[in-house]
Amino acid sequence: MTGGCKDLVSEFSYTLNHHRSTLHFKAPLATFTAQALQRLVERKGSDKRISAPLDCSQSALFTKRQPLDSLKKKLRVAFGGSKSQDLNDWVIEELINTAEAHKRGARVAPLIGFGYSRCRLGLMDDFIIITGLLSGYTDGLKWVSANPKQVETLIASAFELLHSLHQQGICHMDLWAANVMVPDELPAPAQAIDLENCFCRPTAFLSETLGFQFGFFYSREIYRFITEARYDELVDAALADYPGIDRERFTPCYQLSKHQHIGRKDRRTVFLSGQLKAG
Repeated sequence: MTGGCKDLVSEFSYTLNHHRSTLHFKAPLATFTAQALQRLVERKGSDKRISAPLDCSQSALFTKRQPLDSLKKKLRVAFGGSKSQDLNDWVIEELINTAEAHKRGARVAPLIGFGYSRCRLGLMDDFIIITGLLSGYTDGLKWVSANPKQVETLIASAFELLHSLHQQGICHMDLWAANVMVPDELPAPAQAIDLENCFCRPTAFLSETLGFQFGFFYSREIYRFITEARYDELVDAALADYPGIDRERFTPCYQLSKHQHIGRKDRRTVFLSGQLKAG
């Protein structure tokens, strides 16, 4: 595994071993939680991704099980190789970013545990991440679909969350409505999920990065609920929280991201170099 994962293995020193699976935790588990996790790793059809609450209401945990569907991926995850410069496999990125964001006090689900299953030959078959379940929250897309007239409430909550993450040194490059968890009891603050495409450090290109982030939030479904002109007004007001933003560098990235698909790797490029292209 990567250096970041090895550090987490030391920190999460309690292990649960079952059916060629190893799961790491900070402390021993309650019996009902351990039994539910054993059922999870026993489940057939491990070639399919699982992203769901653990089948144990007493545990209040959320599980992600990601198949490692190629030999290269299995070897990279097992031995610490990277897909490319500055990028691990997405499941490893999510593990490391979730752990770091929670340590910093960012509003994300806490990392509870992680691990993997192996095939008979000893290679990793899949990787598992276990977080706290955000009970009492609804993902923003479901929330706004049920409350379309309150779209500006969602936008305000998402923009506040975005700013809070930046203050913690967390730059979430996949923050769209469904990755913003809205509390059932407003005006409590929102939480972020799905941190695989994140950076846990500041960028030298904040103007361009914010241009992407604000434009991307609009392009992923929010455009269905609000006019572009009104959204532009809300973004303009939100930028007051970011003194020193260069509008000449912000605006091209913002306009492009509102109307063009930006791939996951291209989003990282804008953070790293300030360059943004559709694709």
